[in-house]
Amino acid sequence: MSERFYITTPIYYVNAVPHLGTFYSTVVADALCRYHRARGQKTFFLTGTDEHGQKIERMARDQGQEPKAYCDGVVAAFEKTWQRMGVSYDRFIRTTDADHEAAVVEMWQRMEKQGDIYAADYEGLYCVGCEDWKTDDEVVIEGDVKLCPTHRRPVEKVKEKNYFFRLSRYQQPLLDFYASHKDFVRPESRHNEVVSFVSGGLKDLSVSRMSVKWGIPVPGDQKHTIYVWIDALTNYLTAAGGPAKIAQDAEARALWTGCHHLIAKDILRFHAVYWPAMLMSAELPMPRGIFCHGYLTVKGQKISKSMPATRVDPNEIADVLGADPLRYFVLREYSLGADGDFTYESLFQRYESDLGNDLGNLANRTIAMSRQFLGDAELVARAPRAGVDPLEELEVDLRTDASDAWMNAVRGWEDFAPGRALDATWAMIRAANAYIDRAAPWKLGKAGQINEVKSVLANAAEVIRRAAMMLAPAMPSAARELLRQIGRENDFGHWPEQDWKGWPGGTFTVPKPVFPRFEAAVRDGFIAKWTAAMGEPVPAPGKPDASGAGATTAAAAISEPAAKAEIGIDDFGRVELRAARVLAAERVPKTDKLLKLTLDLGTEQRTVVSGIAGAYQPEAIVGKTVIYLANLKPAKIRGVLSQGMILAAGDDQVLALSALDRDVPPGTKIR
Repeated sequence: MSERFYITTPIYYVNAVPHLGTFYSTVVADALCRYHRARGQKTFFLTGTDEHGQKIERMARDQGQEPKAYCDGVVAAFEKTWQRMGVSYDRFIRTTDADHEAAVVEMWQRMEKQGDIYAADYEGLYCVGCEDWKTDDEVVIEGDVKLCPTHRRPVEKVKEKNYFFRLSRYQQPLLDFYASHKDFVRPESRHNEVVSFVSGGLKDLSVSRMSVKWGIPVPGDQKHTIYVWIDALTNYLTAAGGPAKIAQDAEARALWTGCHHLIAKDILRFHAVYWPAMLMSAELPMPRGIFCHGYLTVKGQKISKSMPATRVDPNEIADVLGADPLRYFVLREYSLGADGDFTYESLFQRYESDLGNDLGNLANRTIAMSRQFLGDAELVARAPRAGVDPLEELEVDLRTDASDAWMNAVRGWEDFAPGRALDATWAMIRAANAYIDRAAPWKLGKAGQINEVKSVLANAAEVIRRAAMMLAPAMPSAARELLRQIGRENDFGHWPEQDWKGWPGGTFTVPKPVFPRFEAAVRDGFIAKWTAAMGEPVPAPGKPDASGAGATTAAAAISEPAAKAEIGIDDFGRVELRAARVLAAERVPKTDKLLKLTLDLGTEQRTVVSGIAGAYQPEAIVGKTVIYLANLKPAKIRGVLSQGMILAAGDDQVLALSALDRDVPPGTKIR
């Protein structure tokens, strides 16, 4: 834990205020930083806004504003939202900051000094939305119009004299670097994607514009502005002191080389190809690595700033549930490297089941019983008791569960897998609830066994303390409140000890629900209101076929599914559904949709071939508990014996796995 931990989000383009997609990236980065900070590591967390470029210039003009004034308004919305959501950044950088503009000029000059910047005429296709050049192979053609495949808007044909970066010079150095640093781009599937792209050949990159005035001028040629991606990417260096300081100063260099870029997959090429090449040219060291997360989708569609059907407002949700439950939901619900589909129903299910029934119930009843039996007195560690202790075996099991949870949570946070870290923490919380049920302190109290009551409550309180400390990266406000209620607020911001040393003592306050319950009608009302506000998603147009046939449109009729034949209870009784845990997953060779899964059924392991590769990366599904159809006749699929099937939601494509709302042992029958 000696290396500096420096983490960055993308700097967000100021063409819209925060939405669930930007919230997701920022909260993941914040939680990872909070974890490393709690472990005593020196940390630095950077986020901010990308404010230059043709798109912003045009948007400001359309609103009758100067670009800087327009940017100031959007930046204020970002800063206010992140403060409300508990985002603990060390710097909020803007590409209009003076030190950043100086760093960009310095970066340009370092590359120019290497002979990697040259002037030439350029003619090509440009997407203002991406602020990126497109080749003929990349665009979508509809009639006579060439569209950006991401934004579905016409690309512009640009012809002008530009400056170029000799990206082609760095093709082999990049491939050599990837080969010797296989964890530089994660997950592995994204590493392979980058290697494949670079192996296909690199062309020099246009890195200036004459037609764009809202940007940083090229040094020595004020008619040109610097390409926004050089501008944007350099922000990571600016916050570490700038290119020259990183090259010369050991402390700045140590900070920079501990840097992790957290990005979404739509900007992978810029970060994993262009950026390392620029750093090589500027004779600067590489950051620690790049972690590429998936998209959050709504009804299968990528969340978009411009599509109301996918608009999910984090502030609106926080008005009702608070910020922490939404933070917890996106960290627990989605595997970081894979796409995930958002629904309000799933959000409330996590809130009620995990936060209310599991964590809330553990805290409320432990605190209530402590005050019932002890009043305002401090709850101290268990008092020694003579003779055989019937509670000892239960306590040993609880301590073992707590030790396992600590180890698995640490591995999860260290591996950029917050969902796994929270799964581990929840295993301990559920174990503590089961411990209380078995020990039954209310019965011990009625029997006058007060020392035994104190012992049980002290153990439960220790789990609450450890859980709150381990949950603080995900839910800082809720964790602080839980610690306050058990008299341990000074533990906030620290990580618990690995070894169970027992409850250190504390005076409990009057219990106050941290996660208040909602009446079903109230909950359903919010879900209906928010879902209606989004409207129906518009299907994304498909790429036309070679015949020139038109793409799918929003007006396309959707036929009602044919009614299925009814079955009787006896028919259903023949279906054997069981919970199964995924032990291993790998792609089936020469297919795009199939994964080979190894499932744990408690008493045996089985192999299943499942068509979920379009929705889940292999590494993202390992450890999940799935619903398994166990008595389906085995069949060979692509040469692999498939012994059953797992259940998933979706019509033509898989949108999500069918799952349980809490962990159960592998092999548990589902009925």
